[in-house]
Amino acid sequence: MQTRKVDHQRMLADARSIRENISRARGYLRRDDLYRCIEAASDAMVLKGNNPALGLGRSEVDLLFAEMCDDFSRHPRVVAFLEGLGVSGTPFLRYKPGDETLLLKKLAALRIKMEEAEEREKERAARRRKVQKEEWLHLGREHLDQKSYPKGKVYLRRVVETFGEEPDVTREVGRLFADAGLLIEAAEMFSLAIERFPTDQQAWRLAIDTYDALGEFKKAESLYLDAVKAFGGHPMTFLNIARFYLKWHRKDDAYDYAQRALDLDPDLAEAREIREKVER
Repeated sequence: MQTRKVDHQRMLADARSIRENISRARGYLRRDDLYRCIEAASDAMVLKGNNPALGLGRSEVDLLFAEMCDDFSRHPRVVAFLEGLGVSGTPFLRYKPGDETLLLKKLAALRIKMEEAEEREKERAARRRKVQKEEWLHLGREHLDQKSYPKGKVYLRRVVETFGEEPDVTREVGRLFADAGLLIEAAEMFSLAIERFPTDQQAWRLAIDTYDALGEFKKAESLYLDAVKAFGGHPMTFLNIARFYLKWHRKDDAYDYAQRALDLDPDLAEAREIREKVER
């Protein structure tokens, strides 16, 4: 008697779990989340396959399975995807008690096909993006070479707006502006590259050089000091700062950074020359 009661309670629990998974699957289907729908439907079918005897709950579970399979087979995305595979005319899922293993295999196969199609679409989209980026870069470079600066700037800014989250893109657009003598635009791009990719040491170097060439010494100084904070002290960095201060006629600062460079590398002849020049 006790065993019968335990079996009955287990069947009730199994039926409840199946109903809950079917409800989840239909909810995901309404939200157009096909992958989660397939997962929940598969969970329900595994439970049903492992527990064919559900007592009084069996007829309700079978009805819910039939409704879920019908809803899935009529879903517009499912229909369109299957038609793309050349499968049409009959419902993809048609539930009959005992067919759970077959339906599980069909759902697993469908999911694999959908994932493969998504991967192919991602690859096609990546190729389209690459072609578009290269076309705009080519047009921008071509217009700059022809001194058609307004058009060149339009194409290159479009590259940064569309692809600027990709590494190197913003910096390389800045380099194109710099090569064309458009230093203000170049400085803007190098600063944006630093903002987006703070570890891009080339962008820091180019930004400093460009602001220096523009005579924006305060901005160049700020970048130098921020670079030391970002990357740490290096003898060549300190030497570059010493050169910068000497050019800017800030002799005390030039001496200080030349000495810092020598503290880290006593063999830096140029740092010693700067120090001695300031001393004289």
